[in-house]
Formats: sequence, structure tokens, C-alpha cells
Amino acid sequence: MPELRGELATPEIKAEWVRAYGFYKEAKGDPYDKKNDRTERIEYVARMMNLTRKQAKRRIKNYEQWQINIKKGLVKP
Repeated sequence: MPELRGELATPEIKAEWVRAYGFYKEAKGDPYDKKNDRTERIEYVARMMNLTRKQAKRRIKNYEQWQINIKKGLVKP
């Protein structure tokens, strides 16, 4: 249900998405390899938040989709 992402989530969950995305943006990554860049950033989020890579990846994915849905007007911030 990606179209409902952000509508069903509680404010605490959204805050965790925002926190995870903040770590994602501050991570260094790999400037020469796009795939490796994202992988390294997700691993950094996982280390900082004491999560597995899969959990960190899901939080980043949820945040990005939530922002897209806000732009489309499907959900409110």
C-alpha cells in the first residue's frame, strides 16, 4: 500500500523516518558508484540507529515514498 504510506503511520513512526533520512543524508557514501553509494549510506543508518540493514532500508524507502505522496497530494504532512 505505498499510496497510503504516511497516512496510516503514527507521528512517532514518521519521526523515526525523518531521523533515519537525516542520517542517510549526512553519510559519506561512494561518489563514483551509485549503487554502492546507497548501500553504504543505508549501512551507516543501520549502524547509527542500531538496526539491521533491511530495517534501515525500509525506513529510508518509507520516508522517500511519503515525501512523493505529499507532493502528489495523497497524504498530508
